[in-house]
Order: sequence, then structure tokens, then C-alpha cells
Amino acid sequence: MAALIRRQDAHSLYLASAAFLLGLTLLVDVVFHKDMINPPLTWALLMFCVVGGCVVIAFGRQVPRWIGILSVLIFIVAETYYLSLPDDPQSVISSVQQLPVVAFYLGWFVRPRLAVALIVVCLLVFGATMWTNPLLWADGIIGAPVGVHALLALLFCFGAGMYLWRRQAHAATIDPLTGAYHRQALVDRVAQRLQRRSTRRDPFCLVLIDFDDFKHLNDSRGHAAGDAALFDTTAVWRDELRTGDVIGRIGGDEFALLLPHVKVEGARAIVERLKRASPYPWSAGISQSGIGDTPDSMLARADRGLYREKLARPGRRVRSDG
Repeated sequence: MAALIRRQDAHSLYLASAAFLLGLTLLVDVVFHKDMINPPLTWALLMFCVVGGCVVIAFGRQVPRWIGILSVLIFIVAETYYLSLPDDPQSVISSVQQLPVVAFYLGWFVRPRLAVALIVVCLLVFGATMWTNPLLWADGIIGAPVGVHALLALLFCFGAGMYLWRRQAHAATIDPLTGAYHRQALVDRVAQRLQRRSTRRDPFCLVLIDFDDFKHLNDSRGHAAGDAALFDTTAVWRDELRTGDVIGRIGGDEFALLLPHVKVEGARAIVERLKRASPYPWSAGISQSGIGDTPDSMLARADRGLYREKLARPGRRVRSDG
């Protein structure tokens, strides 16, 4: 059981929980709804939920997102059918209650553009279906307010899911101490810039930075002082850099700057200005983009320039490696 739990992530846990929850509501309908119009469809959906939930639990985090999206599309079709039944108020009410579960999944686990497109489709389809069902008219057995409340709940749960998506994406992208991009996020930015350069021939520079004697600062004054030095220095960089410049934290006290639209000379001037404004000393190496470059090759050249500047201290004049 412990190994099975460790195999899960937020996506698999929510998908399995939603499947079992929807399956439970369908089971309640099968047991207590004696006048159900289409029992075979309800049984089929019930088996789909139970089997699907078990499969998701078995595979855990290996379950791809398209499985969840496909499941959502199947339920959108099924819920649209149930919402359209003019002689089955219990099925309509059950469908209304299940809509927020699907909306929350779309908001949390589907990429924003696709999620927004799908939720708009849901609102249009469900809204049109409710509009044409006499049970949900103002004088119907269920009444129009129930349909309006269902659509509002759909939007609310979708918004809550989107909020969690943004929080998760932010945590995976941004270093919490300095507000700089994590290494992989910065590498992705460099890769995008290199691809753009292949068509636009737009030069840019990558600056690799390492704080001087940072271990001594941590050992002599404590890690809180080291964290303060990183925070204060990156805050100064953020004030001094241009719009569009990117700060990344490679690891520990090592940072990188992505400087678009500049060659080595321009990058060197920016680095010298940052050094004069910084409250803590650091060394840097500069690499300019070239034909056939990759993020790793640019980082390697900048690292060699950084190493040479470290050797040249205490003058610490910025050096580049092309």
C-alpha cells in the first residue's frame, strides 16, 4: 500500500478520486432511481469510472494528461445527454451536481489555453442544453435558478483550479528566495531564444555569475547572512536590468543572466554597471550566441570565462569567451 501511495502525484490522485466519486453518484442513481430512462448508459459510465479509477491508481504518475482530457470529453458528452432529458429530473439534478468536478480538473491539470477553450465549450453546450430543457425553465419542476447556479459553480471551480495551476507553475519555475528563474526554466528561455535567432539573426548574451567567497560568508556569519546577500543582490539586478532581461539561479550562489539584443560589448557594459550597484562582490563570464549553439554550449563558454575571471582576481575585470 505504501508503495502504491508513493507512486501517485496530484494528477493521478485527483483523477482517481474524481472517477470514484462520479462512480459513487452513478451507483446511487442505479440503486435508487427506479424510473431511469437509460440504465445501460448509466451502468456503462459506472464501470468506466470504477475501472478507470483503478487503472489510474495502478499507474500513478505515469498516467498521461491526455487520458484525463479524454475522460473529461466523454463525461461532457454524457452530461449533455442527461441534462437534455425532459422527463427525468433526477438525472438532470445528478448531472448538475457533477459538473464542478470536471471543471476543477480542467482548471488545475490542463494547460490554460486548452482549459479555457474547453470550459467555454462546456458553458455553451451546457447552457444551451439547459435552455432547451423544460425542467430548467422558470416554471419547470427544477427551475431556472438551479441551472444558473450550476454554471456559476462550474466557473468558480474552474477558477479555483486555474489558481492552483498558476501556483504550481510558479513554484516549478521561480526560486522562492530570489525570485529568479530555476535552472531548467532559464535553459528553456535560452533554447527559445536560440530558435528565434535562427530566423531573425538576433544576437544575445548569456552571463554566468558566481559570488566571491560566498562559502566564507556562510561559514562566518551564517546562512541567513548568505541568503540576505543573494536576496539583496538579485533585487539590485532586477532594478538595474532592462525590460526583457532574465535572471536565473543555476544553483547555490551561481546565477545566470539572459540579455537579449546585445553583443559581448553591450553585455560587458551591463555587467560592469551591475557590479558597481551590487552590495556583494561577484565574478562573471559572458558568452554570445552563435550559429549551432545550444544552452549547454553557451553555459560552458560562459563558465570558462567565469573561471578565468576568478583566477584574475582581485581586479575582477569581466572576461568573455565569444
